[in-house]
Amino acid sequence: MKAILLLSVLALSLGACSDVPLAPELGSSSAIALAKGGGGTVTPPPVQILPTTAPAPGVLIRESFGQADLFRPHGGKGTLRETYIHTTIGGFWVEWPGSKNTQWMTPNGDQTWKIAACTDDPYETLPAPLQQNYGNGCISSEWFDAVTQYPTALQPFRAPATAYEVSIDTWVAPIPGAYIGLGFSNSAVLLSNLATSAPIWIRMTDPLDGGDLQYELRTNGMSGPVLATGRAGVSGWDPIALRYDPIAQNVTLRVNGETVGTYPFSMSAPRYVGFEGVGVLDNFVVRQ
Repeated sequence: MKAILLLSVLALSLGACSDVPLAPELGSSSAIALAKGGGGTVTPPPVQILPTTAPAPGVLIRESFGQADLFRPHGGKGTLRETYIHTTIGGFWVEWPGSKNTQWMTPNGDQTWKIAACTDDPYETLPAPLQQNYGNGCISSEWFDAVTQYPTALQPFRAPATAYEVSIDTWVAPIPGAYIGLGFSNSAVLLSNLATSAPIWIRMTDPLDGGDLQYELRTNGMSGPVLATGRAGVSGWDPIALRYDPIAQNVTLRVNGETVGTYPFSMSAPRYVGFEGVGVLDNFVVRQ
């Protein structure tokens, strides 16, 4: 499975167009939604395009990166926008709880987070209604040349008073300088946000030596103390998670499904939760 996914990822990084889905057939709900009125704008979608209930108890934010029926709500009015391969996710409503207040924030330009398609992610076990027609959705921060920018994707976040956790399934780009980061932030900067200002975050890299991935639990971007470091997981879908408990004032790190440890740490409620770097990601979840 990992070999198949690697081929898919490499094809995406080269900008392959063979994965681009066909346009919806005439008469389908998406084709009907494309009909334009006198103003030339696409009809806003019904709320039912996105799930109306959480995929599981305690889930605060969830994103499968599914393409739905090739259209998803976008922008302040929730206007339908195409979700073809290589479309930037910036401005799309998060899958749950989708609204104008939960739009993805990403940088503009070529080096950003874009919609992609991958082989099945074995760790994505929550219901994914937006992936019924076009297979396993994912996103890619594509790599073509040497890495010079590390795009960030952020979600506005209202932290609960009890413990909460952010997790995502990762595939770090197999090139020098690449990393995947996951964590919390109070800054809206969309390039190298976590590396410069995250109070706490996970940084994953591929040493390119054929061994396990390298993980680091970092504080204050890249300038604060490193709470944990080691190697775990191999190139492929690797779930990582960071759980913060504001009452106990500690943070728990999980890599590749295993708990690395729990460490004393205190921070104020963050404004954003998100990820950054270069690679392929799937199954973003924030839960209590």
